[in-house]
Amino acid sequence: MCGGVRSTSAAALVDALDEMHVALAAAQKLLAEFFAEHGEDGNPPGTGAQNTRGSRDVSVKQALSLLTPREREVLGLVAQGKSNRQVASSLEISEKTVKNHLSAVFSKVGAADRTQAVVFGIRGGLVRIGGAA
Repeated sequence: MCGGVRSTSAAALVDALDEMHVALAAAQKLLAEFFAEHGEDGNPPGTGAQNTRGSRDVSVKQALSLLTPREREVLGLVAQGKSNRQVASSLEISEKTVKNHLSAVFSKVGAADRTQAVVFGIRGGLVRIGGAA
């Protein structure tokens, strides 16, 4: 493959990733607004169907309080849409170490994946759309 084709493909990929990051940030903002307005179960605040929301928020905050400063840092960078490689580069650590930190975050907050961990971070006030809180 010729070098020009590869660099054009890389530039297109970077552009696509930038567009995806903007779209994800917009989606996260809409979700955060929806949850703030309607609650996690889609019901308006103050309705009987949402009595457990407050206790869930407390448990999310408690779980997030278990994170180490480095785990919080990693979660904040993930919330910015960074890949494991980009997080590793930003923190000057290996990708394996990033994966280990993310595994610890998932375990502590009960998240199945990085998106869910970021949502928990948003709910708990640890991260906001586009970065650390």
